[in-house]
Amino acid sequence: MKVLMVVSWYSPKNAEVMSAGVFHYEQSMALKPYCDTALYYPYDQNLPSKFEKAEERGLLTYRRRLPKVKIPKIGLGVQIVNIICDLKRICKEFKPDVIHAHCAIPAGFAVTLFGKIYGIPVVITEHNPIEHFTLDKKVIKSQVNFAYSHSKANICVSKDSMDKMKSNFPQCNFKVIYNGIYSPEVIGNDGVNYRIDGKINCCIVAAFYSKDIKGYQFLIPAIAQLKKRGMPIVLHIVGGGDYFDYYVDMAKQLEVEDCVIFHGNCQKKKVYSLVSQMDFNISASIYECSGVSVEEALLLGKPMLVTRSGGANSLVNDKIAIVVDRGSTEALVGGIEKMVEMLPHFNQEEIYDYAFRNFEIDQVSQKYMNLYNAVLENKDE
Repeated sequence: MKVLMVVSWYSPKNAEVMSAGVFHYEQSMALKPYCDTALYYPYDQNLPSKFEKAEERGLLTYRRRLPKVKIPKIGLGVQIVNIICDLKRICKEFKPDVIHAHCAIPAGFAVTLFGKIYGIPVVITEHNPIEHFTLDKKVIKSQVNFAYSHSKANICVSKDSMDKMKSNFPQCNFKVIYNGIYSPEVIGNDGVNYRIDGKINCCIVAAFYSKDIKGYQFLIPAIAQLKKRGMPIVLHIVGGGDYFDYYVDMAKQLEVEDCVIFHGNCQKKKVYSLVSQMDFNISASIYECSGVSVEEALLLGKPMLVTRSGGANSLVNDKIAIVVDRGSTEALVGGIEKMVEMLPHFNQEEIYDYAFRNFEIDQVSQKYMNLYNAVLENKDE
């Protein structure tokens, strides 16, 4: 079997550290023992040529440069035409049995349109939170509805996401398959000690692609309050992005540079090393579709403090996490204080077992293989 992944976002070519869409790459590679996979990214803003094909980190990868068009509606039309033309070319060469689109928009609409015209079954995995959909715009809602209605299966990466999709698109079918995460044994660690002795060490892994979504505007002030109360706490932050410097400056202004450490973008081994050395980990998001960093921390046996952001809190239960209100410094302060008090009661082995059953990448790959086989068996229906 051959499966072509079509992704809505992805890391730049030859990026030293893969960040955007790294889980697309990891899932594509994890499927290789079971099927032949390739990946197509039609929205590359940095590609020097219009279209490229290359072996990238062991994965056959096709890229299309995003056209610069001043009028949005014309730009969208050009993108759709480019994707359909590219897919004709890729399918002639790679010959996929299934096309797996990631997100109904922007990629999924064009892919399902292509699949309907050329008779290739399409599967969609939705990674976008419902808050990112502008469903009040009729054109957007009709495109999303078309994608979900004409795909052979619609996958959500959390129960919360599935419930919201069902509510907004009641005529479409959805099911849950979590994002797949590599186990600690596969990734290993970099052998460096990041823990600050004599302190309570916690970590958040969340990129600064938005000023607000990841909740840093509440988390860093929460650390400042805890410092004033005398708690010996250190927050390790993993992630880069446009607002990185903004939050570095915030930490300086709040005088918490000594207990907030910014690590920037990190290789996976460093991330796993950091997280594994923590007392607990945090997700402070305002909203999430799922939470790959939550899954990674749990797979490393670490208890989580998560906000009621939707996807993230639907990944956990009260035996492995503490859940607090989103968008509140006071809630995070109280949650961290409760977490420190409850740390001896969390069972690392129980947390790992829960995460392995639900999130380990080979378990997820087998679920996708079962899905692909079912789709191919019923592709003419």
